[in-house]
Amino acid sequence: MIGANDFGVFFNPKDFGTQAILHLPGGDKPVVGIFKDPQQTAKLKGGGFVEGSNASLLLPDSDAAGLSIRDGVTVAGSEWQLVKPPVPEGSGLTRVYLGVKDAKQSTKPAIRY
Repeated sequence: MIGANDFGVFFNPKDFGTQAILHLPGGDKPVVGIFKDPQQTAKLKGGGFVEGSNASLLLPDSDAAGLSIRDGVTVAGSEWQLVKPPVPEGSGLTRVYLGVKDAKQSTKPAIRY
Protein backbone atom coordinates (compact mmCIF):
# COMPACT_ATOMS: atom_id res chain seq x y z
CA MET A 1 0.00 0.00 0.00
CA ILE A 2 1.24 3.49 -0.83
CA GLY A 3 1.47 5.84 2.13
CA ALA A 4 1.92 9.58 2.46
CA ASN A 5 5.69 9.11 2.82
CA ASP A 6 5.82 7.45 -0.62
CA PHE A 7 4.57 10.48 -2.56
CA GLY A 8 8.15 11.68 -3.11
CA VAL A 9 8.60 8.96 -5.73
CA PHE A 10 5.69 10.26 -7.81
CA PHE A 11 6.42 13.95 -7.32
CA ASN A 12 10.07 13.70 -8.31
CA PRO A 13 10.67 16.00 -11.32
CA LYS A 14 12.75 13.21 -12.88
CA ASP A 15 9.64 11.02 -12.93
CA PHE A 16 6.10 12.47 -12.98
CA GLY A 17 6.59 15.72 -11.06
CA THR A 18 6.57 19.24 -12.47
CA GLN A 19 7.95 22.23 -10.62
CA ALA A 20 5.43 25.00 -10.02
CA ILE A 21 5.18 28.28 -8.12
CA LEU A 22 2.07 29.12 -6.14
CA HIS A 23 1.49 32.89 -6.00
CA LEU A 24 -0.14 33.33 -2.60
CA PRO A 25 -1.05 36.60 -0.87
CA GLY A 26 1.79 35.97 1.62
CA GLY A 27 4.37 35.39 -1.12
CA ASP A 28 5.47 32.84 -3.67
CA LYS A 29 5.75 29.18 -2.70
CA PRO A 30 7.72 26.73 -4.89
CA VAL A 31 6.16 23.24 -5.03
CA VAL A 32 6.32 20.09 -7.12
CA GLY A 33 3.07 18.63 -8.41
CA ILE A 34 1.73 16.41 -11.16
CA PHE A 35 0.50 18.64 -13.98
CA LYS A 36 -2.29 17.60 -16.33
CA ASP A 37 -2.06 19.80 -19.40
CA PRO A 38 -5.13 19.94 -21.68
CA GLN A 39 -2.91 20.99 -24.57
CA GLN A 40 -1.35 17.54 -24.57
CA THR A 41 -3.24 15.31 -26.95
CA ALA A 42 -3.20 11.58 -27.53
CA LYS A 43 -3.17 10.40 -31.12
CA LEU A 44 -5.43 7.49 -32.00
CA LYS A 45 -4.13 4.63 -34.12
CA GLY A 46 -7.11 4.83 -36.50
CA GLY A 47 -6.68 8.58 -36.91
CA GLY A 48 -7.73 11.59 -34.92
CA PHE A 49 -6.84 12.51 -31.37
CA VAL A 50 -8.25 12.87 -27.87
CA GLU A 51 -7.87 16.19 -26.05
CA GLY A 52 -7.72 16.74 -22.34
CA SER A 53 -10.43 18.94 -20.90
CA ASN A 54 -9.21 20.78 -17.80
CA ALA A 55 -5.74 21.76 -16.73
CA SER A 56 -5.05 20.65 -13.18
CA LEU A 57 -2.23 20.27 -10.72
CA LEU A 58 -2.16 17.45 -8.17
CA LEU A 59 -0.40 18.46 -4.95
CA PRO A 60 0.19 16.94 -1.53
CA ASP A 61 -2.39 18.34 0.91
CA SER A 62 0.33 20.21 2.82
CA ASP A 63 1.40 22.13 -0.31
CA ALA A 64 -2.20 22.95 -1.26
CA ALA A 65 -3.03 24.36 2.18
CA GLY A 66 -4.00 28.01 1.93
CA LEU A 67 -4.84 27.96 -1.78
CA SER A 68 -8.10 29.54 -2.86
CA ILE A 69 -9.94 30.40 -6.04
CA ARG A 70 -8.21 33.00 -8.24
CA ASP A 71 -4.76 32.39 -6.74
CA GLY A 72 -2.05 32.40 -9.39
CA VAL A 73 0.14 29.45 -10.34
CA THR A 74 3.11 29.31 -12.70
CA VAL A 75 3.64 25.84 -14.11
CA ALA A 76 5.37 24.60 -17.24
CA GLY A 77 6.32 28.19 -18.11
CA SER A 78 2.70 29.37 -18.24
CA GLU A 79 0.62 31.57 -15.95
CA TRP A 80 -2.56 29.96 -14.61
CA GLN A 81 -5.09 30.74 -11.92
CA LEU A 82 -7.33 28.53 -9.81
CA VAL A 83 -10.80 28.45 -11.34
CA LYS A 84 -12.50 26.62 -8.49
CA PRO A 85 -11.64 25.80 -4.87
CA PRO A 86 -9.04 23.06 -4.30
CA VAL A 87 -10.55 19.55 -4.22
CA PRO A 88 -9.12 17.15 -1.61
CA GLU A 89 -9.05 13.64 -3.04
CA GLY A 90 -9.02 11.93 0.37
CA SER A 91 -5.67 10.24 -0.17
CA GLY A 92 -3.39 12.96 1.14
CA LEU A 93 -3.56 14.70 -2.24
CA THR A 94 -5.46 17.75 -3.46
CA ARG A 95 -6.32 18.60 -7.06
CA VAL A 96 -6.43 22.23 -8.14
CA TYR A 97 -8.15 23.11 -11.42
CA LEU A 98 -6.45 25.78 -13.48
CA GLY A 99 -7.54 28.27 -16.11
CA VAL A 100 -5.37 30.46 -18.29
CA LYS A 101 -4.55 33.67 -16.48
CA ASP A 102 -5.47 36.80 -18.38
CA ALA A 103 -4.36 40.21 -17.14
CA LYS A 104 -7.78 41.57 -18.12
CA GLN A 105 -9.59 39.24 -15.72
CA SER A 106 -10.92 40.69 -12.51
CA THR A 107 -9.44 39.40 -9.27
CA LYS A 108 -12.90 39.69 -7.67
CA PRO A 109 -15.87 37.43 -8.34
CA ALA A 110 -18.57 38.84 -10.62
CA ILE A 111 -21.33 37.36 -8.48
CA ARG A 112 -21.85 38.84 -5.03
CA TYR A 113 -22.69 36.35 -2.31
